[in-house]
Amino acid sequence: MTISIEQIHQIKEIIRKYKNLECVECAQSIQDYLISQGIAGKRIKLYTGSAIGRNSYIYDDSLSGDAISLNGRHQGIAIIINEVEIIFDNHHPDGLTREQWLGNLQFYNKLYSGQQFQITEENF
Repeated sequence: MTISIEQIHQIKEIIRKYKNLECVECAQSIQDYLISQGIAGKRIKLYTGSAIGRNSYIYDDSLSGDAISLNGRHQGIAIIINEVEIIFDNHHPDGLTREQWLGNLQFYNKLYSGQQFQITEENF
């Protein structure tokens, strides 16, 4: 099913309710809304491999300031808009392409050792 402009606006409104460190709750609200609208998507779960220590902090290069995760995990929701996969999370109400989203997210071993996120995708 194709997503409408009104439905995209509704996703943005959902996201605006959430603050930093509320990615799981935000992703769940977006997913619940999309399911209620009959729109397929994917829950994208990222993990650095470490829930404590320096690799437990995830930063978003497109945002200044605090870490967006303190436990090595972050989540977003991916949907297809005009044949492009767009990921929404609690920091990006306009969505980003997968490449932009993953490119912005950093943690210590990614920066200094080239380690990548462990990615889990759950279709809904």
